[in-house]
Amino acid sequence: MKLHAVILCGGRGERFWPKSRRALPKQFITLFSSESLTQETSDRVRPFCPTAHQLFVAPAEFEPVLRRQLGAAAHLVFEPMGRNTAPAIGLAAEYLKHRDPEATMLVLPADHLIEDGCAFLKAVKLGAQLAQDGLLVTFGIRPERPDTGYGYVQLGSRIAGKGRLAAYRVQGFREKPSPARARAYLAAGNYVWNSGMFIWRVDAILAAFRQFLPGFYEELEEFGRTIGTRRERAALAELYDEAPSISIDYAVMEKADNVACVRGTFDWDDVGSWLALARHAKPDQSGNVANGVLVARSSTNCIVDSDAGLVAALGVKDLVIVRAGDAVLVADKKGLGQIKQMLADIAALPHTRRFR
Repeated sequence: MKLHAVILCGGRGERFWPKSRRALPKQFITLFSSESLTQETSDRVRPFCPTAHQLFVAPAEFEPVLRRQLGAAAHLVFEPMGRNTAPAIGLAAEYLKHRDPEATMLVLPADHLIEDGCAFLKAVKLGAQLAQDGLLVTFGIRPERPDTGYGYVQLGSRIAGKGRLAAYRVQGFREKPSPARARAYLAAGNYVWNSGMFIWRVDAILAAFRQFLPGFYEELEEFGRTIGTRRERAALAELYDEAPSISIDYAVMEKADNVACVRGTFDWDDVGSWLALARHAKPDQSGNVANGVLVARSSTNCIVDSDAGLVAALGVKDLVIVRAGDAVLVADKKGLGQIKQMLADIAALPHTRRFR
């Protein structure tokens, strides 16, 4: 078995504004260390997928930052435009088929945080074993709280594993639930968070595309015949002109009957908003967490990220304060869900393009 990691580097990361911008979105900024989330993802899989077996897929506009962060040895595939995860995964599978038809493909978003690398490796090994039997394998995370921001996977019968690390047939995928339904999922015990990470044989996922996205599959196969030729770039543009904008969950996983789920025992965070900093940084005595220099007096439970200078917080609580370049965000924690609407307000103002 030859394991290849496909790292998906798309997405806008708008909920991390103003540090995350259109030219440098969340997956390319530093949040928890001196490396970007993309670099941390690459490091995480290197023990079992060396650089030569890592493939990064991203919209073409991110080529400069990817080359700068990953270096000349990285294998990069650039999409003419973002079309969600299904086309990106199909494109990566076609490139891997051209390179190694017997490859097993580990698919990872670039913007997740996993700190327990050993437990993650064990889960990947179990998933890789199941993938050899032609299963399409996803990774589920044991829910810690009735979170309404995640999709859920309903687990069926157990098919592999020992102890807490186990794999199950998938009984169904559930969209982001209401608070009451999320509490019911947590109480039931057979639901896990849908992590958006997968592992499968290249031929198995391409067979699924042939079954569930036949039109795109035919175009993908036609594109594959141009790889390595002078026609490749033009053929890729033609492929994406007609490609559907759809997630791999909607396109394949919710329809296929050969789906399994490894319930991981590793820590996991999809780093969805500035609140993630509070989950992974050590707070001061008043519950404040900070990247950068913070002086806080009579202030509690604040999250601060500053790329320069000093932030002084006086008599405030439950705020997110971010200073990045030419913009500052001051938000109540409960209001972070409105950042996208706020960015629309900014875009409507004259001469504000650079702030996006």
